[in-house]
Amino acid sequence: MTFQSHLLLISFITALSFWNPAPVTTMNDQDDPYAECLKKSSSEWGSNCGSCYNSAKSYRINLKNVCKESLDVKVAVQERTMRWKTYNQLNMAPGDSISGYACEGTGKYVFWTRKAGDKTIVFPTDAEIEQQFTPGK
Repeated sequence: MTFQSHLLLISFITALSFWNPAPVTTMNDQDDPYAECLKKSSSEWGSNCGSCYNSAKSYRINLKNVCKESLDVKVAVQERTMRWKTYNQLNMAPGDSISGYACEGTGKYVFWTRKAGDKTIVFPTDAEIEQQFTPGK
């Protein structure tokens, strides 16, 4: 699937998410065989987030490396303001997890993966994520 078709799919999923209040998971926008290595292990609403003023509206996502190779990972979790909080983990070992949260979350998240140390795949910057995944931008 091409980059443009992934963006179209993500735009469609994002549009549907405004109609349906259920959390929407969007995948990475690369043709990346390692995307299947990162699986949602859990998520929760209202979990205690030390850096949140009010954790009652927080959304936390936990993703686990289910493959036998180490990964580099970038995760973005959407706030109700439509901004994205991002989290990076380099050299994520098999079986390890990454957690991301939004203090007032929408339930939406997106992630990117690559084989650990593979600098030929460049993750988007936070500004690029805001541009690509924020409605109206």
